[in-house]
Amino acid sequence: RVIANPGDDVHRDAFFKVVLPRSLFDEALAKSDESQRDLLHQLRHMVAALPKADEGARQLRRALADFRNLEAVRRQHSSLATLVQELLSKRVGQARSTLDDHQDEISDPATLSDVVALAGRLRSARAQRTPVWIPPLNGVDVAIAGMLSEIRVTAVRGAAPPAGALCLSPADVPSVGLALGVFKAAQLMEMGESAAPFTSFTAIDLETTDRDTSIAEIVEIAAVRVRDGALVDEYSSLVRPLGAIAPGATEAHGLRDADVATAPAFRDVWPAVREFCGNDVIVAHNGYEFDFRVLRRATRELGEEFRFTPYDTLPLARELFPTSRKLVDLARQFDIAPGRSHRALDDTRTLARLLLALGQTKLSRARKTALLDLLGHLGVALALSDPSTLGKEAMLFRQLARVFALGRYSGAIDWYEREAAADERIPDASQVIERLGGTALMMKIRATKSADERYPAAMLRLRRLIAEIPDGPLDSQLALFLERVALSNWDGQEPERERVNLLTLHSTKGLEFSRVYIVGVEDAQLPGGSATRPTKPQEIEEARRLLYVGMTRTMDRLVLTTAKVRGDKPPGGHQFLDEMGLTPEPA
Repeated sequence: RVIANPGDDVHRDAFFKVVLPRSLFDEALAKSDESQRDLLHQLRHMVAALPKADEGARQLRRALADFRNLEAVRRQHSSLATLVQELLSKRVGQARSTLDDHQDEISDPATLSDVVALAGRLRSARAQRTPVWIPPLNGVDVAIAGMLSEIRVTAVRGAAPPAGALCLSPADVPSVGLALGVFKAAQLMEMGESAAPFTSFTAIDLETTDRDTSIAEIVEIAAVRVRDGALVDEYSSLVRPLGAIAPGATEAHGLRDADVATAPAFRDVWPAVREFCGNDVIVAHNGYEFDFRVLRRATRELGEEFRFTPYDTLPLARELFPTSRKLVDLARQFDIAPGRSHRALDDTRTLARLLLALGQTKLSRARKTALLDLLGHLGVALALSDPSTLGKEAMLFRQLARVFALGRYSGAIDWYEREAAADERIPDASQVIERLGGTALMMKIRATKSADERYPAAMLRLRRLIAEIPDGPLDSQLALFLERVALSNWDGQEPERERVNLLTLHSTKGLEFSRVYIVGVEDAQLPGGSATRPTKPQEIEEARRLLYVGMTRTMDRLVLTTAKVRGDKPPGGHQFLDEMGLTPEPA
């Protein structure tokens, strides 16, 4: 969609949502709202603010570069088929590094005292332009010199150190060895004093009458204000709902109808909550799916718009922890006392402390995954090291880094060949390649995969769609192709020839079809509701608007259906058909 409509902000933002990790995208979106920048400008601002070595900055740079390149790629092609081939010859989706995938097995350089000390010595040498001498290490010294050169440290090799040089020794970093120790020290140096994503915000939590966000009413609300990493103020109140508290909700939070019978109504509580939150970023756990939905609906019913900048901690927690993402379970990960679970104030205090802890964990991960560009040199250094002298982590890096050393863009082999050319006492470049896995592996790593090799099943399906697109200007081909892709939701099974494509009414916007069948125009479906929960006027208006959208998508024939029984229950009447003067025909 972006390549077809380069000026479309909605599709542009959707592109970044696909290619960026969810937590990074959410952080950018929250900061975009807070700073009043559009998302593209916010991403550029974040790239400028983050350390160059930060993995998040690398992902942002890649996403921005891919976005900028789309128009140039589009202009190079006149055929839809060749355009799709080129786009899919690149990796699609979020780009995770090999260090991201193994972060649980990698130590944080900030936790290794000998690495911290080495980083301090190297930082001082760089600032004072002092040369750093590396003793002869059978070629390992060449690769270490390559790493130091990448972080702007002057490295010298030779039998004896020059006067005034900082001298390195394998004994300097006993925890992980000299080669890996220099790499980790470089990570610390380049990351600097990065700040956690949020240290000032307001955390918020709700307890409600029901888990269904379309009908849930607030029975308790709490907020905790955080400034520079400290909890400085808090607010909480019970809230009297209009309806009854469902038994399942009472089982979760313990509040009964009698407990909130004399509490103020939400319209009386909300002004104080709104003032307490001010202009802060509002943080909730699973907020996008629950708290923010309930608050938006509740404030809309008061005639207000929910104008706060939201941030959900759940995507970040999902990235950092593969286990349970429940608030109470995450709290245990950090030894945070959760108080009474599912009570708003205790949960909000827990959430505030949790986001601060998650921020520190994110920083730790950023340190561990920084400086991918140095992995080529590290791979050479570890390949030339005696395996019996390497610890468990160094052996892991030995395996991971060889792909980078042998890759077409690393430059590590070229550096080694140039620097070691005159030294016959150490392995030459061809021997280094053999230590890394051999020429055959290098050629395999350097081979460019075609779209068919990367996505064979998808390309088979896309070719069928492309073959049905008539010749014409590329823009016309793209528009028709995207319409047909939107109607082709493949689940791995070959579609039948007489297949009917199903869409929600929301997703039909901007599309037109020869025939449209709107299934289920009965009160239990549109507008929704039941005998125990009458439909609210605003819900009826929204359903009426949606039905109109669906009806206007047809060019030739429109069919509206109703059911006599749905799920063994009567579906109610058919208000919308009655309004149009239409009488359903019996099947």
